[in-house]
Amino acid sequence: MDEYIISAPNETHYEAIGKFLFQDYLQRERCCVTSGLSAELAERGLEMTSNASGEIIGALQEGFTLIAVDRKDPGTIVGVAINVKAKDDTELDITKYPESRQAIIKFVKQLEEGHDITKECGGEGLYLWMLGVRQIDCGKGIARKLTEKSIELARQQNMSFISSIASCAETVHLFENMGFETKSEMKFQEFFMDDNTPGFPHATSLDKARFTVKIL
Repeated sequence: MDEYIISAPNETHYEAIGKFLFQDYLQRERCCVTSGLSAELAERGLEMTSNASGEIIGALQEGFTLIAVDRKDPGTIVGVAINVKAKDDTELDITKYPESRQAIIKFVKQLEEGHDITKECGGEGLYLWMLGVRQIDCGKGIARKLTEKSIELARQQNMSFISSIASCAETVHLFENMGFETKSEMKFQEFFMDDNTPGFPHATSLDKARFTVKIL
């Protein structure tokens, strides 16, 4: 890990973060791939200036995101932990998003249903929205370090918990080793939209996600 630097990004990093997300992470993340969002993003253009970038920029501006860069090439993002303050999105208008993104939002809401972690913990928390490492740098401990630093950041902010949705086996294993508790789990193929169509039409029987929480 000595060859990588973990730090908080500033606006000069936004373009590089967008390049990493749109061209690498979001093209592999299982919720995005199986809902069809990855393909839609590829068609629209993989850059931060696209319509899909507003939600991400808003998250970056909250000031809780962490990035990993290579010491030899500090302009290249090799990993991100996009963190936002955990909040109730019940009133969120999702009609402005494509159906594939709506499916992901509704799926996450269903996973979190019945678990008011803020009330249970008696305080605010951090939501690790996206944890990703560049494909060629996977297996080097970057995701673990980003998660450790995210937990440290939450504690510095006097937050009571950190939560996340884990959608791949590697992340599930990482979170288990770091003391996250699984609150709920669902297979992608079990989730349907309001019109009874599959929310994740490209999912396999192996695709599933967990709502996980670590009390601080």
